[in-house]
Amino acid sequence: MSTFKAIVASLFAIALTAGPIAAHAQEVFAKVDVNGDGGLDLAEFTGFIDAAAAAGKPNAKKIQANQFYAKAFARVDKNKDGLVTKNEIAAMR
Repeated sequence: MSTFKAIVASLFAIALTAGPIAAHAQEVFAKVDVNGDGGLDLAEFTGFIDAAAAAGKPNAKKIQANQFYAKAFARVDKNKDGLVTKNEIAAMR
């Protein structure tokens, strides 16, 4: 697994799993899903990563610092419909 893929996978493995972290991630997802369609476009996804970075998530900080938003988005958007869903994030585990 490439280093970048490992960073993205570990970030999202934590993001929407059970526990208090999951509750925070769910809350952030809902907040950045501005249009409420249940999926994050690239701009909304960028907000999700920025919120994770602000919360101290080291892998999100790496994505943010290297401006790898689009690359991470493409990696997570498995069906290539232009939206990242909670299921796609959870599948990164």
